[in-house]
Parts: sequence; structure tokens; C-alpha cells
Amino acid sequence: MFRYWWWIGSSAIGLNCLFGQSVMALSAVEVGKIAKSVTVSIDSNNSVGSGVVIKKEGNTYTVLTAAHVVRNRQQEFKITTPDGKNYPLVATNIKATTDVDLAIVKFTSTANYPIAKLGKVEAASEGSVVYVAGFPLATAAISNSIYNFTEGKVTANANRPLAGGYSLVYSNNTLPGMSGGPVFNEAGETIAIHGKGDVQEATTASNINENIRIKTGFNLGIPIDTFMQLAAKLGVDFGGKPPIIVATKTLKAPQAVDFFLIGVDGFNRGNIGGSIEAMNEAIKLNPKYTKAYLARASANFMFDRIGAALADADLAIQSDPKSGIAYAGKCLFLSEFGKQGEALGVCDRAVGLAPKNAMVYNVRGLVALRLKNYSVAAADLDRAISIDPSFYYAYNNLAIVRSAQGNILEALNLARKAVQIAPQSSGARSLLGQLLVTNRQYQPGLMELNRALGTNPKLAPAYRARAIANRALGNLSQAKLDEQLARQFALGTPDGLIDDISFLNQ
Repeated sequence: MFRYWWWIGSSAIGLNCLFGQSVMALSAVEVGKIAKSVTVSIDSNNSVGSGVVIKKEGNTYTVLTAAHVVRNRQQEFKITTPDGKNYPLVATNIKATTDVDLAIVKFTSTANYPIAKLGKVEAASEGSVVYVAGFPLATAAISNSIYNFTEGKVTANANRPLAGGYSLVYSNNTLPGMSGGPVFNEAGETIAIHGKGDVQEATTASNINENIRIKTGFNLGIPIDTFMQLAAKLGVDFGGKPPIIVATKTLKAPQAVDFFLIGVDGFNRGNIGGSIEAMNEAIKLNPKYTKAYLARASANFMFDRIGAALADADLAIQSDPKSGIAYAGKCLFLSEFGKQGEALGVCDRAVGLAPKNAMVYNVRGLVALRLKNYSVAAADLDRAISIDPSFYYAYNNLAIVRSAQGNILEALNLARKAVQIAPQSSGARSLLGQLLVTNRQYQPGLMELNRALGTNPKLAPAYRARAIANRALGNLSQAKLDEQLARQFALGTPDGLIDDISFLNQ
């Protein structure tokens, strides 16, 4: 009945002035001090976001943020500055572009606040350290937004942006409400505005406080260079002395990273075929693009092309023989072919290469689960969760283990935790619904199953569980229809499920 879950499833303050040249790398603590001094919260009764102070003219300060933070002009917004003071934000002081997801807002104060130093994004190559600052939303346990500062690495820097102007991708754990906040390089310069993750990625529990939610997956930002090209349109005048010089460039031919990001975006939107096409182009341009092979493997897996997925995993290993994630992918696909013994050996290799990666333990735990070695599976899945408490796939697999061991209540608690972490996950909701039905909680189970099928109408296990619930409740015609749909989709979907490909950020 249950689906398995495998992989998955970031002082040189210019006081009242702006600088254009980069300086030497600072420590994380030094960048953190800069970030805290220039980052503000922008919130209303129904939303919370962040922004960064980029200009002062007289007593008027200009703040750069994401347009979706201030989209609802009917709301009464206020800006909270680093000293805790609140300033009302009137609609006439909000300007947004239709070209990209950027906006500027203005407030007036006689206080003297630092101004962010702006920098170019060009030097932010893959592996570069970046920091994101902002104010996450409040929770039932925490009445006020808490400033947050996270460290991560750039995973992609596209030449051609995705929709909304997003082109910088980074691995930082970010919190809902940090959208619109600044992304800093190691010199303490603001190089992008964070935002995409807040509206598309999963939310997960923080290991700092379980009531704070942390997103998993890809985080995307809009480069400051893009803002500078639109500054005049937004009514921002730097007095003929722009903080950074943005040269007018002819549009370059698409690079491998551009197609890779298009493919990731397509996968996340459910366009699996389009994702494969984009990854094909990325690989043509860069035959050693390990992440593209793994992304294409995931897409082929969701099309039930297990052989093609396994071939892509082998190509990923050839391109990077030290990639633990690539070996974990091969382990999964071998397991799908029923070759559990061979898969286990490959998974051991994955763990050896990446002993601090939650995903590899999750996959090895899955293989042990299929071999009915429940104690071994539980140990690996517990290890995955200890490495990454936000790893909702491991909670799901562990829930299946506990159910198989007859501990349905613990299984339900684990499944609920997975849904709390990833409320958008159709698979997590499907598993919770199945467990509720197993426990004869038919109405709550139907609610979860309906939500899962609303997101992914091809989940055969969800139809099977819904048929059981409807039959128990006397809805015989609906039960027969669900049984028919379960048979129909069981032939075209793999045993496992990948909700996203954020494992590529690990």
C-alpha cells in the first residue's frame, strides 16, 4: 500500500554611502553584523517579508525588496528597522516592476541607519559562500519575527534568468518571511534579493526551534545587477554615481547552467517531459554535468523509465566518481529493479563517500525496508533525521517501518511530522491518509487522500486507500471508481516517489 521515499526529498558597512569595488573576504560574524544593520522587516496583518536599505536622501530611506512581499496594496504595511522602530508604509511609497519580482519602498526617519553596500553577482560562481538575512514569520509559540542569518553556497548562477528575474541559486536554509531579504557575498556586499523559495518550496521544522519552519530545496535570488538596470524605472536615482557599474551586454547564447535551471523549474512545476528536454541540452553543453544527469534520472524515474534512470545514475558516477548522491541514485534504481542485494552494496559505497549526507542514509534505509530488515532500516532513517531534522522523506520511510512493525500510532506521528514539514507534498499527505485509513480513521484519511490526489492525480496507493475508506463508509460506487483508478495508475508509476529534486543542493 505504502510508497517509499528516497532522496529529499541558503566592518565594511557603507554608512550612508555606497561603494562599488569589492573588498577582501570577511568572517561570517563580520558579514552577520553588516547584514543585521541593513536588513529590515516589512509586514502587515496578513503577511511578513524582509528588505534591505540601499539609499538615503535627506530623511528618506529607500528599501529594496521582492515585489510579491508588497503585492497586496490594500494591506497596511510597516517597516521595522534594526533598532526596533516601526515606520508606517503608505501605498504611494511602494513601486514595483512588472518585469521582475522586485520593488522599492520608502520611509522617512531622522535616525541614522547604515546603507547596504551593493556588489556584482558575476563573481558568485558555484561553491562560493553566500549569506541570507531576513525576518521569518511569527508562530503560535513565537509572537514576533526573529531576525535570521544563514550561510550556504551558490549552486548555480545562470546567464539567463527564469521568470521573475531569478537566476542565482543557493543552498542556504531560509525561513518563510525572509523573502525580499538581502543575499550577501563574503565581502559583505548585497549581491541579490532572496525570494523564490518563500513561495514555492517546502517548509520544514528548524533544529533551533520546531515551531520555526525552514524551507528545503532550491532558493533563488534576483541579482543586484538586474535591479540596477531597472533602478531608473523604479524611481531610484543614485545621483550619477551608481554603486556598481553594470555594463550593457549582448545576450549570450544559453549556457549549460541556464538549461539546468529551466529543467529544475520544469520538474518543480510538474512538467517532467520539459525537464528532461532541458537537461538534455545542459548535458550537450557540458557532458560532465553531474547534477544534470541526476536531475534527468529523477525525471526518467517519475516517468517509470527505471532503465534510463539507472543509465543516468551511471553517467553521473562517471562524471564524478566521488559523488555519494550519484551512488545513492544508482542504489535506488537497482532497488526498483528488485536487485536489493546489489543495491545495498552500492548504497554502502554512497554512505562511504558522503557520511554526513542525510539522503544517502535515507536510500539505504529504503533498501533495508524492502528487505524487511526493519531494525537496520530504522537505524539508517534515524541517522538521516539526526543529520537533517527537516528531511521529510526519512520521516515517511520511518513511518512505513513503524507501521510494518505494528506501531501504528508512532507511524501516524511520523507521517504527521512529514506533512508538517512539507505540507505541499502529495506523497506525504498520501502516506498520512493511508495510515489513517489503516487505523480506521476514515474521514480524516479521506481528507488527506483528497488533498494528495488534488496535487498529484496519479497516486495509485492513494486511490487504493480511498477505495477502502469509501467502502467502509458505504460509498460503494465511489469505492469501485477508486479501485479502477488505482489499477489504471499502478501500471504507469514507479514504486517510489520524488516530489522535488532539491537533493541536488546537497
